[in-house]
Amino acid sequence: MTKTPEEWLAYLTAKMDKERPRTDLLRSYTNGSSPLPEMGPNLAKAWLKFQRRARTNPGKLVVSALADRLIPNGVTVGASEDSPAAQAASRIWRDNRLKVVFADAIWDAATLGRGYLLVTQDEDGRACVTYERPEHMYVEPDPVRPWRALAAVKVWRDPTAGVDHLVMWTPGLRMSYTRSAYDKSRQLISRVSGDWRLDLGGVQPFEGAPPVVVLENRFGMGEFEHVLDLIDRINWQTLQRLVIISMQAFRQRALKSAEGSAGLPAEDESGNAIDYQAIFEPSPAALWELPPGVEIWESSQTQITEILNATKDDWRELAAETATPISIMLPDSANQSAAGAEQPQKALLSKAGDRIERFKPALAYLIVKALSVEGYALDEAETVEVLFVPPHAVSLTEKYAAAVQARNAGEALETIQRNILGYSPEQIAQDKQRRAEEQLALAFALQDKPQPQLTDEAATPSPGGDPADLKLRFDALGTAIRAGVAPESASEVVGLDGIRFTGAVPVALRLPETQSATLEENSNAGPGLAQPPH
Repeated sequence: MTKTPEEWLAYLTAKMDKERPRTDLLRSYTNGSSPLPEMGPNLAKAWLKFQRRARTNPGKLVVSALADRLIPNGVTVGASEDSPAAQAASRIWRDNRLKVVFADAIWDAATLGRGYLLVTQDEDGRACVTYERPEHMYVEPDPVRPWRALAAVKVWRDPTAGVDHLVMWTPGLRMSYTRSAYDKSRQLISRVSGDWRLDLGGVQPFEGAPPVVVLENRFGMGEFEHVLDLIDRINWQTLQRLVIISMQAFRQRALKSAEGSAGLPAEDESGNAIDYQAIFEPSPAALWELPPGVEIWESSQTQITEILNATKDDWRELAAETATPISIMLPDSANQSAAGAEQPQKALLSKAGDRIERFKPALAYLIVKALSVEGYALDEAETVEVLFVPPHAVSLTEKYAAAVQARNAGEALETIQRNILGYSPEQIAQDKQRRAEEQLALAFALQDKPQPQLTDEAATPSPGGDPADLKLRFDALGTAIRAGVAPESASEVVGLDGIRFTGAVPVALRLPETQSATLEENSNAGPGLAQPPH
């Protein structure tokens, strides 16, 4: 049954109020304001410092270990980089700093279970993409496509005017509301629901679904939400350790009277109180004379080794439960064996890969909505994909070694740059341009060198020719052809004007299918394999 705007308003604001305590709790476990560890009901204020010092921040470690491997790296639209939609998508990515905006929403998704992004239109008619905090927004997601919103509400407060603002999106309608930020007793209102008034002219129709995109984490939960009790236990044990260190780390001394003796007098012969603390002041050079029947008692030192070991065990359990490498949480575990570190790393990378696949449809959907705001209608062949940096944390040496292996296996250079080296589409295009410029510069430089004498009668280069020089010339020829230079002109520039071209096209020079449909099979047809004449 379709809800009316009034029903949506009551429903969304009530859900937002219900969700806020959970949001605040999970957020506190990543910003260092988690609940203080408890000690007892009669805790003095002086002990609050122990509580604050005992509070750790493992939630942030769990989230950052994952979020640092979920790095958006550009967007592609269809197969062509020069289409109007592709160029508009690149501009939207650049102007809205989407790498940063997406990263903020991904952090919320990992922390709170959901991250929100809003697509609007600025005064120039351009798409404007903003990150929205779940503290200020609630979205009812589509149960089939959870990245789409059935309805959404956004709330913010103007403290200078003392006014609360609310915007609600329902299918086909955008409505704006206001209310006073204070209740009848002049106290700030803490709840979202209640007392909203529709603004004059506050109903605006629009086409399509609400312009809100949802990044939903697995099960709609934060990465550490299922281990809050374990985190609280770590903080509690840390508190106990600090108290023991502060109060019992040093041996306590006392004067002990023998059983049956009168003990030490409280006053001297003149009736003055005796300050035994001053008499028996501890000092490396102190020498005390004890009265008969009096001895010095000394407490034993409290050992905290068991507490430290128990806390480390809890940290290891937390790492296992959240698929986070223990080396991130315990620095002394960084030097563990390669075999011991491999499995946690695999678990983290597997989790990162899962989250990338979950977030990709949402981010692609956002790009589509941003393009539609600017009037770009995509056809079925123009698939939108948001790229991510490969989550594998490897060194540059390992990346380049993998790139060489992939190249030797026949992978395309651009595929290697995107999937192994993590280049963005802009970086790939820039690299392609720079390589073409370098090769053409080399080709012009080769004009000044002696050219090989290749004639129609010579099937192969003369035995006296330099093979390395020929290789350079043919490499430059291939680059020029791929850059769009006519084969005959390219061969003349690089000093290979005596060659002929066949219709065969090697992999290294092969054009994309969309550009090679007109290639004739005739040996005299266009750019193909350059060979010396027979």
